[in-house]
Amino acid sequence: MREAGSRRLPMKSSLNSFLLALLLLPAGLNGQVAQSPLTDAAGNATAGEAVFNDREKGHCLLCHQLSASSEPFQGTIGPSLDGIASRFTSSEIRYRIVDQSRLNPETVMPAYYRTDGLTQVAKAYRGETVLTAQEIEDLIAYLVKTTGERDG
Repeated sequence: MREAGSRRLPMKSSLNSFLLALLLLPAGLNGQVAQSPLTDAAGNATAGEAVFNDREKGHCLLCHQLSASSEPFQGTIGPSLDGIASRFTSSEIRYRIVDQSRLNPETVMPAYYRTDGLTQVAKAYRGETVLTAQEIEDLIAYLVKTTGERDG
């Protein structure tokens, strides 16, 4: 029960979260800048396809669809990834994979390259990222190759 005179401002809270996310956009995770490649090695699209389709590793297909993938039973929780590289730059895709909650605190998408501030992580996985830096770069290479790259 709220105290007399107190107000709930969900719109203001959401706006504040959005503005905070914009301020944090260039911020790095795990000591790296998410907009820059996470590795010195270029991403490998073939390896990225394996990460995308692996239901035990990347889990991409649990939530997303991609016409370029021949895997059955693709998810519908998240948006289709068809044409993602024509809508976002590689840096923008990377930022979303690394930790989508920086853009949308209400997301259900896991942070694939973050270890701090997480809850309900099994003991065996604490301190570990879901994907390695190279797997993220490989995944980006696959998405860019299959969906066309945006200029800029």
